Amino acid sequence: MQGLAAKAHDVFSSGVYLPLSRLQRRVHPARRETMSAYQEGMRFRRASAEWSADLKRQWVLGRLRFLLRRAYAETEYYKTLFDRIGFDPKSEFTFEEFAQLPILEREDVRNAGRDLISRAIQPDKLQRDSTGGSTGEPTEIWVGPEEKGWRESAAESFMQAIGAQAGARTALLWGHHLDPVKSDNIRDRWYSFATNTRWFDCFRLSADVLDAYHREFSKMSPACIVAYAGALADLARRILERGVRADYPSRCLVTGAEKLYSHDRRAIEDAFGKPVHERYGARDVGPVGFQSAPAWALDFQIDWSNVLVEPETSEPNAPILITKLHADGMPMIRYRIGDIGRFPSASRPGNPAFKLHEVVGREVDRIRLRDGRWISGAQMPHLLKDYCVKRFMFVQRSDYSIELKIIPAAGFMSENQNDIFATVSANLPGLPLSLQMVDELPLTKSNKHRPVMSELAMSRGR
Repeated sequence: MQGLAAKAHDVFSSGVYLPLSRLQRRVHPARRETMSAYQEGMRFRRASAEWSADLKRQWVLGRLRFLLRRAYAETEYYKTLFDRIGFDPKSEFTFEEFAQLPILEREDVRNAGRDLISRAIQPDKLQRDSTGGSTGEPTEIWVGPEEKGWRESAAESFMQAIGAQAGARTALLWGHHLDPVKSDNIRDRWYSFATNTRWFDCFRLSADVLDAYHREFSKMSPACIVAYAGALADLARRILERGVRADYPSRCLVTGAEKLYSHDRRAIEDAFGKPVHERYGARDVGPVGFQSAPAWALDFQIDWSNVLVEPETSEPNAPILITKLHADGMPMIRYRIGDIGRFPSASRPGNPAFKLHEVVGREVDRIRLRDGRWISGAQMPHLLKDYCVKRFMFVQRSDYSIELKIIPAAGFMSENQNDIFATVSANLPGLPLSLQMVDELPLTKSNKHRPVMSELAMSRGR
């Protein structure tokens, strides 16, 4: 009986709710532009699936010229920049000339403020977002209807390609909307039911929690699991440890948010008997690349019609630069995302790469609780995202105590310290916490800021 109910739910989500939702978005004035961009993104990816590399390059160059001309006409930042360096966006510039443009840093985005936002988009059509702050300093961005639709279609195109159609039964081993306190209101429950998804918190894990998740997944029998890489690896190791059988998911495993390390991939594939599709992206740029056939190759196929991905240098391992080709709200041209990529041998600055051999992501430590549970370091930035914080660093000492150092930004209020202390303490129960306001934070030996560090030994083989 339970199986029949689940199948009926599948039919409702894919055959009733989603078509009606898209129809409503097509006719709703506030959502029409985004839906139109979503449909165009889906259509274009299907039409261009068999294009040659030369045809792709030709299309990207044309789109790039349109983008730079629009950025010059609609934003104060790029008009000032192009005039200052003597670049004429109306010229028929080449990829090599494009490579001479300055790199956009996160600090540039923060300093530019509204000068980087398009004057052509009505303010009520812009959606505010920010990076998760995994580098220790969140960056605010604004997304317009066109970019939003293309982002949505990027994610759906990939899932369709690996056999997970919209409305398929999906378990999300993820942060619940990335909020410190997960939301469970009626609207959220209805959305999860209608889209046939269930959320499982990946930030607070223990052996007991993993066992409970295994039981729930076995009952749910999802077609797909979408998960933080580290959390799925922890579940896989727990399954292997106990010697139990995981007869789920029926179609695919997808990881994101963290780099999927080779030893974690092996554990996941051993536990579930299926290859893992890793996807790469970021809050500030959206989906970037996907592993479409991990059983054969671990290359990331770049979503080239939505983002131009290029290496900063001609070295095999180079910083990744991204230009968002449909950024109508806030153009971001040659933006340094903060990761290192292993590019194909012929890759050059300014020229689009259509695949990446590997992405070297940021490794984030876990915070250990005394009872054996742990909390992903990826959650820590989200505890502070509502406060005026410039940079921060969590350090867990060998006695389990936590030191939190904060560089306050303009607008930080003295009472915010008490609020932050209460929020962090509630999420790290039983751990002594000290909070300190500082003017600067120490860097790693490679001169990088590491927002979460732990002196306690990790048990995942890193």
